[in-house]
Amino acid sequence: MSRSRSPSLVETLFACLLAGASFVSAAAPPVLTPAEVRSAPAQFIVVAVNNPVTARPGAVGGTAHGYGTTSSYRVGAPAAAVIGDLARQYALTRVSEWPIEQLAMHCVLFRIAPGTTREAVIDKLRGDRRVRIVQPLNEFESSTETKTGYDDPYARLQANVLALDVAEAHVMSRGAGVRVAVIDTGVDTRHPDLAGRTQLTRNYVDDDDAAFHADRHGTQVAGLIAAAANNGIGIVGVAPDVKLFAYKACWHPAPGAAGRCNSFTIAQALADALTARAQVINLSLVGPSDPLLEALVDKAAGAGVIVVGAASSDPRHAFPGKLPGVLPVAESESTAEDAAFRAPARDIVTLVPDGHYDFASGSSLATAQVTGVVALLLAKNGKLGASRLRALLRQSTIRHDTTRGPYLSVNACTALAQLVRSARCSI
Repeated sequence: MSRSRSPSLVETLFACLLAGASFVSAAAPPVLTPAEVRSAPAQFIVVAVNNPVTARPGAVGGTAHGYGTTSSYRVGAPAAAVIGDLARQYALTRVSEWPIEQLAMHCVLFRIAPGTTREAVIDKLRGDRRVRIVQPLNEFESSTETKTGYDDPYARLQANVLALDVAEAHVMSRGAGVRVAVIDTGVDTRHPDLAGRTQLTRNYVDDDDAAFHADRHGTQVAGLIAAAANNGIGIVGVAPDVKLFAYKACWHPAPGAAGRCNSFTIAQALADALTARAQVINLSLVGPSDPLLEALVDKAAGAGVIVVGAASSDPRHAFPGKLPGVLPVAESESTAEDAAFRAPARDIVTLVPDGHYDFASGSSLATAQVTGVVALLLAKNGKLGASRLRALLRQSTIRHDTTRGPYLSVNACTALAQLVRSARCSI
C-alpha cells in the first residue's frame, strides 16, 4: 500500500514552477484553515479559465507540488495574467488554485470581498468572456444513517448477501484487479477487513492522518465494496479482490454527522482518479448541479471510466445521479426515479473504524454495492462500456417479496451469468 498526501485546500499551489519554461508565479494565497473555508462556504466561489495543454503532465492537475511527483503541466502566463486581472477587477482574494490538465483549464478558489454577495459576483463574472466556468463553492453530503446498539452485529448480514446473490457470483468473479476509486471521507485502511487491500490513499481536505483513518462514512462504503473474503472475520465485500483507491474529498463536521464535501475537493479527487486510471469511480454522495464536477464526470465517461453515483428523489440533488454519464443508484425501497438501479440499503452491516462493525442505512450503501457488482462484471470483461453495463444491471434486477414488503435489487450472479456460459444461479 502506498500513501501520498495531496495538497490541502489551503495550500499554495504555485510554488516551484518548472525552470526555464514560459510560466509565471503568482502571489501566495492567504493561509486559511480548512475549517474557515468549510464554516462559511457562501464567501467563496470557483472560477476557471482556459489554460492550454503544452506538455503531458506527470501527475493529476499538474499542481506545483505535483502530488508527490514532477509534473510538466502548469499554469501558463496568459492564464495567470487573466486570474490576476480578475482578482483585481472584481476584488477577489485567491485562496487556492489548481491547473486541471484533463479539462485544459486553471481553476481558482476565490474569496469574495466583504459587503458583496456571491450571487452578484457570479453574475458579473458570467458576463466576462475570459471566464470559462464560474460557480458557487457547492456543498455535497453523504446519505447514510447509522444505527447502533444491536446485540448481534451480523443478524441481518445474510439478507444483504442473499439479495445480491454474492456467494454464487464469487464462483465466477471476485473483481480481481479492477481499479475502484472511492471518493468519500477517509477510510480506516488498517481495519482487519481492509488491511493491505488499499493501493492508494490521498487527502484533499487536511493533513490529519488520524482523522483519515477514523472517518466512518468512507470506511462503510469501502467495506461493502472490498472487505476481505474467507478471512474468518467480519463481512465479505461484493468485490473483495479489487484494487481500492481511497480519496478523501469529504469530512465529518461532527461525530455521527453525514459526510460533507465541496466542489473543489471533489474535483481534485475526480481528476486524480482519472490520472490513476481508475476503471470505476464510486460517488456515494449527493448535491446540486455543479459545472466543474459535471465536466470532469463527462471527461471520465468519455474515457470509458464507469461512474456509479447516488440518485436522489430531491430535485435539488442533480449531482451525480442525474448526469447521463453516471450509473444512478437508489435504495431498494426508495421512491427515486425508475431509471435508478436498486440495491439494499436498510440496516446493512458494514465496517466502521477501529476494527469494528455496525449497521447503517442510506443510498450511499446501495451505491457501493452496485459499484461492487460493476467491478465483478469488469473483471470478466474489461471492455464492457456503460451502455452494456446498464443493460446487464437492468436485466439482472429482481423483485424480492419479504415480510417488510417487496423491493427491487440488482443481482450479481444473474448479471454475471449473461457473460459466463454455462453459469447457473439459484434465483
